[in-house]
Amino acid sequence: MAVIDIARTSVVTVDPEESVANVARTMHDESVGSVVVVENDKPSGLVSDRDLAMAVLDESFDAEETAVETLLSDETVTIDANAGVYDLVELLSQKGLRRVTVVEDGELAGIISLSDVVVLLGMELQHVATAIRSSSPAYERSGRKYYHD
Repeated sequence: MAVIDIARTSVVTVDPEESVANVARTMHDESVGSVVVVENDKPSGLVSDRDLAMAVLDESFDAEETAVETLLSDETVTIDANAGVYDLVELLSQKGLRRVTVVEDGELAGIISLSDVVVLLGMELQHVATAIRSSSPAYERSGRKYYHD
């Protein structure tokens, strides 16, 4: 399965020059935990609510005057839209990330998180459980409640 198949394609984006305060307001208004910083239709980074929280711990930090691009790491981590879910999990693990931007031909195509993978796995496990339940009546008669109908 390609990551684009489970990625969120409706992505909240901001310009690199946007103030950190405005980005925080945007995240609040849009009810999202991260935004993608986009420059010339290409993602230049991702800023999460945790990034914002860590930045404001600096006493000299001025959220109204600081551009969000100052919070970006030097490395922009992306994954190709056609990459597999296993490639995604490996990338997230290697880089110590919880979410990453999805690109197609270098342009923003979506965003995907570890939570999206967990939801996918849960759905797949439900399908497996249904298949097992339908072919194994012994589970039904055991007296134990392994699942809820």
